[in-house]
Amino acid sequence: MILLFLDNVVIQSLGPYKIPLAIVFLIVLGLIIYSTYLKIRKTTPDHQPLRKSLNTLLVLGSFNLALGMIGQITGIWDAIAAIKAAGDINLDIVMTGIKISFGTTIFGLATFMIATIAWLLLTYLPIRK
Repeated sequence: MILLFLDNVVIQSLGPYKIPLAIVFLIVLGLIIYSTYLKIRKTTPDHQPLRKSLNTLLVLGSFNLALGMIGQITGIWDAIAAIKAAGDINLDIVMTGIKISFGTTIFGLATFMIATIAWLLLTYLPIRK
């Protein structure tokens, strides 16, 4: 059910923002793996590469959220322009357009949540010896 929702609503509605959002998401996943490796290999909390990796993880998660919000705003902007050009308002079409415009924000928010949870876990959970 969730995968069907993601395929029909989120992935299909990303529009021109699909590629940048996906690239940043893949970089976030790579940084989570790299940070986990660094955390396991070096257990001191002031390890410089680990701190840089975790900070980059948080910044990229925030960037994807902002990119998703920009995608939503431009989608609604285009919908308003199309309604103005048509001169006729069909409520079903307007609501479908607004629903689709949330796809980029959902994807950006999901990336941000994953990055933030990984940052919290990798920052504050100690490695057992």
